[in-house]
Amino acid sequence: MTRPHPLTAMSERQWDLAWQEQQRVLKSLPGGRGTWLPNVVETRPWGALRWTSGRPDYAASTGQAVPETFAVLRPDVVDAAVQDAVVEALTVRPAVSRVAGVGVGEHQVRAVTLGAVGGWVLTALVAALVGAGWLVVLVAAVFGAVLGGVAGGAVADHQLARSRTAVLSESHYVRTVTGRYAPPDWTRLVEASTLLEAMAVGHDPETDGQSQEAVQGALWEAAGLLLRSSDHTGVEVLADGVQRLVNARRS
Repeated sequence: MTRPHPLTAMSERQWDLAWQEQQRVLKSLPGGRGTWLPNVVETRPWGALRWTSGRPDYAASTGQAVPETFAVLRPDVVDAAVQDAVVEALTVRPAVSRVAGVGVGEHQVRAVTLGAVGGWVLTALVAALVGAGWLVVLVAAVFGAVLGGVAGGAVADHQLARSRTAVLSESHYVRTVTGRYAPPDWTRLVEASTLLEAMAVGHDPETDGQSQEAVQGALWEAAGLLLRSSDHTGVEVLADGVQRLVNARRS
């Protein structure tokens, strides 16, 4: 299987299809893409990896992107729902519409609608109770709808950000490594683990299971070292260990 990047386990065809879909989304965004960047979240046996590009047009047309975020699951986590939650938290979805030039995501649409209706009713009711004229009630209701919609969208966006942070923050089951801050030894470790995944196809399941367990343990420990210490010697040792597994499998 040929791969477009040494850190991805996706085949060339899988990679092309993923980025073609991102290009389609990019072209269909209403009123421009705003701040959204094409991104693909790749599920791995040890967790998930998000690919993003700072040059979206180039990425979408060529399939070139950078490994932006690594989410490593604790080795004994086997619950598929946990991995699904991590993948969902890593995925950055584009705006589905634009309101007053501002992109509104799918998670915000309902909140904006509910907030606008709530603001309309509340301000109209308050204005009516204080004895304001019908024109004042109408103006107050429109103002309340606008204010309620903005507030609803902001709250929805804040809640989504909080939920994503809660999932991806270091916890008892996931550790997150940012690609641009990771040392070269982390890249070596992930590349070696990817090679083992590619080499495992068609081999003895028991042996491959043992290798995968060792790899996931190494990635989990390395992620912990990166998050807690500026000394990356341990990451180098772990990368060397997984590389030895690769060499042993090749021989």
